[in-house]
Amino acid sequence: MRHLYEKVLIDPHALAPEERSAKNSPRVNERNEIVESGLNQCREITKKYGTSYYFATQFFPGEIRDAIYAVYAFARIPDEIVDDPKNKDDELAVLRLEDWRRGWLRAMRSGRSDDPVMAAIVFIFQKYEIPISEGEAFLRSMFMDKERSSYANYSELEEYMYGSAGVIGLMVTRIVGYYSEDAFPYAKKLGYAFQLTNFLRDIKEDANDLGRVYMPVDELAASGLSVDDINSGICDDRFIAFMKTQIARNREIYREALPGIDLLKWRGRFAVRISYVLYKEILREIEKADHNVFAGRVRTSFSRKIWLSLRALVGIYD
Repeated sequence: MRHLYEKVLIDPHALAPEERSAKNSPRVNERNEIVESGLNQCREITKKYGTSYYFATQFFPGEIRDAIYAVYAFARIPDEIVDDPKNKDDELAVLRLEDWRRGWLRAMRSGRSDDPVMAAIVFIFQKYEIPISEGEAFLRSMFMDKERSSYANYSELEEYMYGSAGVIGLMVTRIVGYYSEDAFPYAKKLGYAFQLTNFLRDIKEDANDLGRVYMPVDELAASGLSVDDINSGICDDRFIAFMKTQIARNREIYREALPGIDLLKWRGRFAVRISYVLYKEILREIEKADHNVFAGRVRTSFSRKIWLSLRALVGIYD
């Protein structure tokens, strides 16, 4: 099947070599007024849409924190375009997303933008030499959201997650800094772990509000469930058994990703530790709710976040 994004997507390999990498694009090499304004707006976007994420960012040094806000805005704006109820017409949403993508590419090539948020994004991409290919991979997954509503197996879901979350881990690693290139595979895996946790927590919202099921259909079937059962919000013994299996895999991915945190430079390592424990805690909250994610969105209390953060700072992750 022809992907929707292929109708409008520019082949990155058709671009001149200097246009395929943020490193070779014209630099925005100073925090001028428009960039400063954009970074402030990126902070507000992060604060509004990512509560646990925003909490963890407070443990980054200021310069890194601003960069993380810009990466979050880069991801959130296209995500909002895709999920906007006004864009239920898939073709219209794809065109809006492609318009945003082209604007981003133009700004990356010129190193300039009249839009403060875009200027901030370009400034950060160029400052930390984030490849355009990683941004393209993220946007490709956003196009996939308008192309399909379910995934046949985990392999298909992982392809989606590489763009939607894996490359975000790579971007954050470039910003934080690392002692070894070995940090990158771990960062990608941690992105998968965070994304899977979001999927498990948001099953109800994704199904009811967006018409999507980010659970492997073959694994649902193995538990005697179907996509229709998810859409209906059925929480019975079959669903609980399914959730237990998914949580176990999610925890294993967290475990596999953990060694990568110590490969990050100290200036950002603590905030990543905190993100790790806060996202992993969501799985515990799901279990406390007897796996019934249809009853309401599980949340971690602020006092619990503080306690977990203090433990993470001394290297306690469970």
